[in-house]
Amino acid sequence: MDLKLTPPEQAQGDLAQIYAEIQNAFGGVPEGLQLFGVSPALLRSQWQNLGYFAQHPHLSANFFALLRYILSEEGNCQFCIGFNEALLLNAGFSKSAIANARQNPAQGPLEDRENALLDYVLKAVHDPHSVGAKEVERLRRLGWTDQDIFDAVVHGAQHQAIDTVFETFGVAPYVPA
Repeated sequence: MDLKLTPPEQAQGDLAQIYAEIQNAFGGVPEGLQLFGVSPALLRSQWQNLGYFAQHPHLSANFFALLRYILSEEGNCQFCIGFNEALLLNAGFSKSAIANARQNPAQGPLEDRENALLDYVLKAVHDPHSVGAKEVERLRRLGWTDQDIFDAVVHGAQHQAIDTVFETFGVAPYVPA
């Protein structure tokens, strides 16, 4: 780690308050979120962003975890691979189902409509020009709203950025407790 992180026990002020919220939710403050603590305003923003997606009215936690897992595998972000794999395993998915989703997201272990959205988001994140109105209309027919589609793509794109930040500053691989 090239940057000096503030451990939770040394945090003060707003940083201590945010860390307490994270501690309450996760039982600890993962190193990736401690990295964001270098800039408390960005940590607050990231924490609110995570809260929004965690409470999403239509997109499941498993959808988001599988999306992040696949993107992290592609970007080789060891922290995010371990973290999201642990979430998926704890949700009851097998390692083989998770690995198969990497190879063919449209046939993943989620509901068919979630697999279709997952496939769309991955295509959009990899090559935004490869998706268009036809794919969006198909997702609408499956019951997704424009907000759902937008939120899913934003989450995927933002996660790629997070992977880049974590790898740039060498966040250690996630090890489940």
